[in-house]
Amino acid sequence: MTSTELSQIFRKEVPRPTNVQGDSWGIDATTGDILRLIEADPDSLKPEDFSGYLGYCTTGGDDDLRFLFPPLLRIWASALYERDSWFTQYFHEEVCRTDFVERALSPTLKEAACAFMVRALSERIGSEEALSVNGVSTSHDWFGCLASFGVFTTAMPALWSGIWESEQRGHAVALLQYLSCLIYEDSNPIFAPWTCNKGGGSPVLWRFDSVGFNEAWKQENVAYLTTALTTERISDWLVRASALHQGSKIAELANSFLDELATGARAVDERIGLLLIALQTPSGVGGFTWDTLRAAAANPKG
Repeated sequence: MTSTELSQIFRKEVPRPTNVQGDSWGIDATTGDILRLIEADPDSLKPEDFSGYLGYCTTGGDDDLRFLFPPLLRIWASALYERDSWFTQYFHEEVCRTDFVERALSPTLKEAACAFMVRALSERIGSEEALSVNGVSTSHDWFGCLASFGVFTTAMPALWSGIWESEQRGHAVALLQYLSCLIYEDSNPIFAPWTCNKGGGSPVLWRFDSVGFNEAWKQENVAYLTTALTTERISDWLVRASALHQGSKIAELANSFLDELATGARAVDERIGLLLIALQTPSGVGGFTWDTLRAAAANPKG
């Protein structure tokens, strides 16, 4: 699904809004600002054009957001490659807070939008190259995007299965990055420890890119991950990755992960269960660590 195809599908079904309501105080997007976005050539719109439109105080409503969704998704797909992109954070906040994709799009529009987002996010994740990360980097950013994706759409199975079944090197690199955070609670072999000068450290698998609106994964996605992410499936993928990328750093790490999994499968099983708890717990509850998740699991009514 390309951005052009997405725009064509939306254009057939979504009329141009005529009754919009902006911020009368002029702090965020005013009615005039929203109308200018609607009247503009969608291909010419840039991230800064939406700076007053997205985020916690988003003005307007479903009609104008629906009309503007194709250019917003086009910009989002590009912003996925940026370090700490304000646009992706604000966009995720908007669609998570309003449940826009699942609530306000028709089946046809939702299918098209999800197909575009799955392709775009898969391509972004597949662009990963780093198997040694020292300090904060763009390799940290896709983790938050993936976590937020499970909040605002039920398309996680399509994204997840496509990446795990892929033979692309970038997808293998990204999965090793992800699995390193599950298999190694300490001394991550890919992500160097956090430092005050460079930041970094192991990415947090349950940290949403849009924290602040009681986000939690949709139950359909949680149910899917319960069966899709197991020590057996991890082991099978590592064996396949080792064979497919024989003689490379990917194979070396995959074999090392297999050795660690052979003796630590029970611990990884536990962390998978804790991850599932974190993903379905509203973000407003507070930040988690593996230890606080263990405490919460041990005392679910506390």
